[in-house]
Amino acid sequence: MVVRMIVARVGQAVLSLLCVALLIFVLVRLTGDPVNFLLTSEASQDDIDRVRAELGLDRPVWVQFLTFLENLAQGNLGVSHRLDASVTEVVGLRLPATLSVAGLGLLLVLVIGVPLGVYSAVHRGGRLDAVARGIAALGQATPAFWLALMLILVFSVNLGVLPPGGQDGPRSLILPAVAVAFEPLARLIRLLRSSMIEELQSPHIRFLHIKGLPERKVLWVHALRNAGLTSLTYLGILSVSLIMGSVLVETVFSLPGVGRLLVESIYYRDFNVVQGIVMLMSAGYIVVNLLIDLAQLVLDPKLRTAVPA
Repeated sequence: MVVRMIVARVGQAVLSLLCVALLIFVLVRLTGDPVNFLLTSEASQDDIDRVRAELGLDRPVWVQFLTFLENLAQGNLGVSHRLDASVTEVVGLRLPATLSVAGLGLLLVLVIGVPLGVYSAVHRGGRLDAVARGIAALGQATPAFWLALMLILVFSVNLGVLPPGGQDGPRSLILPAVAVAFEPLARLIRLLRSSMIEELQSPHIRFLHIKGLPERKVLWVHALRNAGLTSLTYLGILSVSLIMGSVLVETVFSLPGVGRLLVESIYYRDFNVVQGIVMLMSAGYIVVNLLIDLAQLVLDPKLRTAVPA
């Protein structure tokens, strides 16, 4: 039954969240003791013990983990030791910058990637197809941080037409968005091109041509809709990967976003902030994939008929 499949997917998502929580908890604590950053080398043992007790680091590790899970269930990500504020508040202040870059990057990917992927499939072997395949190959081979540095060098240092980051209004988001979007754009073009080529050769599309439907309707309504189902999974991953890709890019462009906050918190061993950010990103990835799976189940009749009763 469909309900059984939905329950199974939700159960897998919950189990994945628990595994991610355990992994984050362990890895963060392998980076060192945050007390060393909070106190000077002249601090007495009494001061060290007091701070460890305040942070809950004097309790057994398994108790710390259970407390971590309990707080997560209540939506409590803890308090930043470095900034003396709740993690939710700290992340909330940095989130708009990250979402702005990711949102503009997603817009660039869709506006450029969808038409280019479709036209590349329709005009295989042509100049536009060569351009699309070139972008796809180059995008998947270019690290985001290197592209970010090159964009600053060309458009900020040499041409002086765009700011090299910071908070100079909407113009300061253009270069970071391009740097974040280039690799996902390449993947979308390649995936959509492949799906469209397969779809255009299907009997269903040939039948629509025989019926005399306009070429534009066949291409942009029927073929793209079916090919889009194949690309739907990647679009979900894409939206989250744009946010994750901002970690290095925000540092290069000096943007006050979540990615830069994560790098700073790792350096200062601010356990709660690191745990909170990575957990939010991981949860977003898992939830988006769950929603994509459910959407495919609703939109694709083949999946519904494939589910055993």
